[in-house]
Amino acid sequence: MKRLMLLTTLLCSSFANAQRAASVLQSIAGARTELIAVLPTVGRQDLAVALKAAAARGTKVFLITEAASVHRGGYLLNVSHGPDSLRTYLYRGTLPEAWVLVDNAWVATGAGLDQEGASVLEVSQDAAVVQRLNAWARQVTQAGPISRPDLLKLHFGK
Repeated sequence: MKRLMLLTTLLCSSFANAQRAASVLQSIAGARTELIAVLPTVGRQDLAVALKAAAARGTKVFLITEAASVHRGGYLLNVSHGPDSLRTYLYRGTLPEAWVLVDNAWVATGAGLDQEGASVLEVSQDAAVVQRLNAWARQVTQAGPISRPDLLKLHFGK
């Protein structure tokens, strides 16, 4: 009986996390003014599609990823070939956590944003957190985005 209850709890928790992730992705795709996505590996296709969908609607999208992700695979090249309102920035070093700031109003954080199958995903509207992440992103993006041809040259080593 205890095993059955534990299994039921795990399944319900997993279902709730999947629903939360789907809701967050839908909200990201529907962002109105601006998205700042910090993704160490750009490891989820559905998030890459959501970023491109938002950019296609005219939302400013800032994608910050680790420079090493250029050679890791994932969906970086797919995202970078989106509309012009989608700008890609390469961060030299390791990004400790994936997060997406939506319309400067709320933030989603956790491994579930950057890894297929990961269930860790938190949503917050804490003004201090939003302000801190926004300030950090503004510093990182000051140098300007990497152009698509330069990103391809880096990826293919030309």
